[in-house]
Amino acid sequence: MLTRGEAVPTADIEPSGSETATTGLARIALVFTYVACAATPWNGWIIGVRPGDAFLLLALLAFFASDIGRRWPVLPGWVLQFGAIIVLVTVLHELLPTDPGYLAQRLVVDPQGIRIPEIQTNLGVGLKFVVPIIGLPLMFGFAYLHDKRALFRSGYAFAVGSAISGLIAFSDKLGVTHLSLSITGIPAASGRAPGLAIHPNFLATTCVLGMPIMLWQVGSPRLRSRISAVLILVALALGVYASGSRGGAAVMAAAVGLSFVLMPVYRRVLPTVALVTASVAGLVFVLNPSVGQSLLRAVRLTGNSGAQSGSDYVRSSVAHQGKLDFLHSPIDGVGMQVAAEAHNVYLQALASGGLLLLVGYLTFVVAGLVKSFRQRKFDPLAYPFFIAALAGAALSTVENALTDRLAYVPLALIAAMPSGRAADPGDDLPDLVDVTSVDTR
Repeated sequence: MLTRGEAVPTADIEPSGSETATTGLARIALVFTYVACAATPWNGWIIGVRPGDAFLLLALLAFFASDIGRRWPVLPGWVLQFGAIIVLVTVLHELLPTDPGYLAQRLVVDPQGIRIPEIQTNLGVGLKFVVPIIGLPLMFGFAYLHDKRALFRSGYAFAVGSAISGLIAFSDKLGVTHLSLSITGIPAASGRAPGLAIHPNFLATTCVLGMPIMLWQVGSPRLRSRISAVLILVALALGVYASGSRGGAAVMAAAVGLSFVLMPVYRRVLPTVALVTASVAGLVFVLNPSVGQSLLRAVRLTGNSGAQSGSDYVRSSVAHQGKLDFLHSPIDGVGMQVAAEAHNVYLQALASGGLLLLVGYLTFVVAGLVKSFRQRKFDPLAYPFFIAALAGAALSTVENALTDRLAYVPLALIAAMPSGRAADPGDDLPDLVDVTSVDTR
């Protein structure tokens, strides 16, 4: 009998060899997996190494050790092709580096727009980039083989980690605490707080990516789970507010709206929710315009023109440099060391790896979206993963970094989902299953 969450594996993540028994070491690896997911949004907290990266490595090592001679996950081709292209571009620029004279005159700035020397290396960035593209899906693939609930629990842990960072940012923005400065050394500035992220934009990204998963969990049959999901959603929304990210606020609204449109549990109440939301928003702006204006200023959609114009000037400058990089070397870019500089992931791909890297990246993103959209017919967990991945693709136009692993968690989870068929008519499939039950939704 096929139960919800136990779709038939096909070529995407296909086990090989004998059955995998969950050993004590594998259970430890599962714990490492969840901790890695929770810590991945904290990319500003570096203790020699980022905690998320450290636990990712520990999880993989524990899975490798526990599953010797047993079945291993096989990564989808669309994941492997992107990893191969990253390696190819990195090797090409090691063997045939870009003209040093051109690289020396490039514009490189910090987040405040101050010109700085290039501090990254092609080889270093290329190696770090392969970690999220190959390491994350492999970790989730191992986790799913040992526990069918692992994919949902991993997404849930990622949302919880983002919510913790969001609450810290909100508290810092209010001036109640200065935790981001104490923990990461990065202060809240210009009314924007980073939480445990390296920049407020990254905080907004992780909070937005976690929202579809929590909106899905709000439909849980257990009251305790629904209450927890609502509280985490509030923390995520506060994180976006504290970040002051214009792109984050816009994509958050779109992701929430799309969740209500696509997720079956919300469709029947969509007209009522839309009416109530529009009515409340209208009343706020009509009865107390200052509240609405304050909210818009907080996310930098109005007012504060000086800060906005400064941010827009920096974005325009680095985008122009990214275009020059692409024009200088359109096939393979100028090297992976510039991969985080153009403030637009698609332009970053063109600047650092040219058309080679952009095609590989687009194939990776589109294939993940297509797989999750198709899989929603067989596994409802595909709904929040699809919306989160789509939100990540939208945010990539304004504030993600091409090589940062936090933006790849939804796509990595999708890669680890087994493709499947519809259940037989006689199968007993509950509409919703709680995270604490035997199967995922």
